[in-house]
Amino acid sequence: MGKSKTISGALHRIPNLEHNNRDHIPPNVVHEREGRNTIFVNGTIDFTIEQAYAKLFEDAYQEWRQKEIKMSRGERCHDTYYEKIRQDKQKHELYEIIWQIGDMEDTGYASNLNDSLYAEDALFDFAEHMMQDVPNVTFLTRERIHNSEWQPTFKEGIVITNLVINGDESTPHLHMSFVPYVKDCSRGQRIQNAFSQSFKRMGYATTMKQAIDESDNLVWQDTPKGKVPQMKKVEYGAVNWIEEQKEWIADYMQRKYGWDRFFKGKNERGDLMLSDYRRERAAERAKEAEKRIHLIEADLDVKKKALYDKATRIVKLDNELTNKEKNLETADTKIQIYSLKVDLVKKELTEAEDNFKEINDKLEEATRRVEISEEVYSMYNCTGSEREHNLFEEVVRLRYENEKKNGEIRTLKQRLNEAYEFVKRFVIGEVTFFEKFMDVVKEKVRDIVGVR
Repeated sequence: MGKSKTISGALHRIPNLEHNNRDHIPPNVVHEREGRNTIFVNGTIDFTIEQAYAKLFEDAYQEWRQKEIKMSRGERCHDTYYEKIRQDKQKHELYEIIWQIGDMEDTGYASNLNDSLYAEDALFDFAEHMMQDVPNVTFLTRERIHNSEWQPTFKEGIVITNLVINGDESTPHLHMSFVPYVKDCSRGQRIQNAFSQSFKRMGYATTMKQAIDESDNLVWQDTPKGKVPQMKKVEYGAVNWIEEQKEWIADYMQRKYGWDRFFKGKNERGDLMLSDYRRERAAERAKEAEKRIHLIEADLDVKKKALYDKATRIVKLDNELTNKEKNLETADTKIQIYSLKVDLVKKELTEAEDNFKEINDKLEEATRRVEISEEVYSMYNCTGSEREHNLFEEVVRLRYENEKKNGEIRTLKQRLNEAYEFVKRFVIGEVTFFEKFMDVVKEKVRDIVGVR
C-alpha cells in the first residue's frame, strides 16, 4: 500500500513578511537548514508594498480622486490608494496562503527526512507552476515595478508580492502573499483591490444564504429600513480556487512519488477562510458567553428578588418594632400620668382616712353624750322641772349634731364612691388598683361602718 499525505492550503490575512523572508529569525528555526530557504518573489527587498500598490492601483485611484475633488468630495479621500486600503475595515493590503504537504509526524525533517525533501521539491515545482502556468496569476519583481509599460495582462486575478519556501522549520512549507486585482469596476476607481470580486470573476464565486439559528429559524436583522435577512457565507470562492490548486499538487505527487492525497475528514472549519473561521468561532464564543451572562443575570435576578423579599420583611419587622417602641413610650407616658393620678388618689384617700378618724372620734363622743343624756332624761322625765326642760334641750341639740355628722358621713361616702370609680379603671396584672388599695384600708372602713 502506497503512502498518503495531506495537502494544506491555509488562507490568512496580513502575512508576516519579515518572518517569512527571515528578516527576523524566529526561535524555532534550525540554523543548519537555513540554506534550504528559497525566495522566489521578495516583497521586502526588491520592492515595498507601497511601491506595489503604486504600480497596480495609483493611477486609477488618482483619476477617481480628482473627480471626487471636483465634486467637492475630495476631503474624504486619502492621499494614496495604499493609505485608503490601510484604513479600510473590510479590506487588507495583503493576503497569504500557506501550502504544505504532510505534517511534522510523517513529513518532518526530523521524523522522515526523505519524505520532507520530496515534499520540498514538490513545493518548489508548485511555486514555479503558480508563477508560470496558473491562469489569472502573476507576480511582481523589481524590474516590473520600475517598468512603466508593465501591467497585469488579465482583468481579474491575483498578483503575488512575496513567495518563499521555508526549509529551516519542522516541515517544508510555501508562503504565498498576494494582492487581489480587479479592472473595470463599476463603482469607485476602475482598478481596485477586491478580494471576493476577483475570485468571482475568475469563476470562483462566494455564495451566501440566510443564516438560521439553533432552532432552524431564519435570522433577521433590524435596520433603519426594517428587517432584512442576516446572510452567511456557505461557499468561498477563494477556498474553491485553493482546492483546485491542491488537486494539481495531489496529481503531481501521485505521478512523481506514488503518494495519494490523504483526507483527514471534514475539517471543523469546512470551506471557511481561516480568518473567517476564527471570526465565526469568536462569534460563537461570544454567543455562548452571552448565554452564560443571561443565566447569571437570571440567577442574579432570583437572588435579588430573594434579597428584596428579605429586606422587605426586615423593613416590616423594623416598622413593627418601631411601632411597638412607640406604643411602649406611649404606655410609659400613660403609666407616668396614671402614677400621678394614683398619687393624688392616695393623697385624697389619706385625707379621707384622716377625716374618717376625726369624724369617728366626734361620732363616738356625740353618741356617748346622747346615751348619757337619754339616761339622765330617763331619770328626770317625771319631775317636770326646769332642769328637765334644759336636759331635754340638750338632748335635742345633741341629736341635731348627730344628724349633722351623719350628713357629713354621707358626703364623704359619695366622695369615696367617686374615687372608687376613678381608681377601678387602673388594672395592675389582673387586680384593680382599687382592690389592692382596699386591702390596705378595708379594716379601717369596716371599723367606721361598724360604728355606724
